[in-house]
Amino acid sequence: MKKIGTILSLCCILVISGCGGRSTSEGITSMIIGGSTSIQPLMESIAETYNEKNDALVSIQGGGSSVGIKGTEDGTFQLGMVSRELKPEEAKQLDQTIIALDGIVVVVHKDNPVDSITMEQLKDIYTGKITNWKNIGGANKEIAVVSREEGSGTRDGFESIVGFSSSDLIRNSDIQNATGSIISDVSVNEHGIGYISLGSLSDSVKVLKIDGVLPSEESVKDGTYKIQRAFLLVQKKGEKQGSELFDFIFSEEGKKLIEAHNYIPVERK
Repeated sequence: MKKIGTILSLCCILVISGCGGRSTSEGITSMIIGGSTSIQPLMESIAETYNEKNDALVSIQGGGSSVGIKGTEDGTFQLGMVSRELKPEEAKQLDQTIIALDGIVVVVHKDNPVDSITMEQLKDIYTGKITNWKNIGGANKEIAVVSREEGSGTRDGFESIVGFSSSDLIRNSDIQNATGSIISDVSVNEHGIGYISLGSLSDSVKVLKIDGVLPSEESVKDGTYKIQRAFLLVQKKGEKQGSELFDFIFSEEGKKLIEAHNYIPVERK
């Protein structure tokens, strides 16, 4: 019976999603939210709890920040998840709500002797000016640069904050399309370096200090850790979808879920 109930729930989501987010005659709210894979695990937890408490059908999909923006603009999603600043042309079409703050952490293999690098050194590594760990106090080994794919909000945020463009990225970098792939890659490559969301941090990799500051909730909140970004939910201009979901996100229970994922809650604006 449990399997049948699950199948029926999924069917409801598929049928309702063709018409966009709405409330059914039974009062069940349906909504599809998609986009940033950095925000996805957090929103899955929020949606699961919200659905249980409200008999709702909120479903979460990934795909990246660019997918979240495009899907919101064309009506595929009622809300989009975006983990970077909106571009001017996007801001003309979409309203944004900041739901949390996140640090972008730089990770290396656990056996790497380097503990801290400067922002300038980080930029030089990712643009190919520094190619050997010995130049920053490590072993005499070539640096294996790992980056996210084009369209990733984490990549856009990392590049804009560190201070280089995608065209400047070192050509032989290893491109991965998900946070988990970067963690897996760096965890087995003694000479690798990558960047991930603070909330996705795993003990299988080592975190580097940037300009002497270790990423943490406190250092992101007080601004001393510089590589940080906002997590956004976006919707079409003038639309007011998901007001009850936003109420939950900014409630004490919602804030606890955000903190449980190692992100920083913010006040509603």
